[in-house]
Amino acid sequence: MSGVMLQSCSACGHRWQFRRAACPACSSPAIGEVEAGGGGTVWSVTTVLRAPLPELDVPGGYGIALVTLDEGPRIMCGAEAGLCIGDRVHVAAGEDGLPRARRA
Repeated sequence: MSGVMLQSCSACGHRWQFRRAACPACSSPAIGEVEAGGGGTVWSVTTVLRAPLPELDVPGGYGIALVTLDEGPRIMCGAEAGLCIGDRVHVAAGEDGLPRARRA
């Protein structure tokens, strides 16, 4: 399992990442929580060279990717170096609880 949690609609089966009181697809309040399997495909990736905060400043920068999970939602996560658009990745929660993408 990945540790990345999604909300899921019991009425229509739609899944999404950010918490909502009702399904964004059908407006049903019958929602639950499921853990994503972790598989996904890189949709976009970049390297941040100028960190917004001093504590995020890493020599050589750090990667950020938008990953489309196999369950459907697209999430933003940290990315290992060298990822390219279209790469298959596994997304899991890091030590800080934030999602990280690594080659599958």
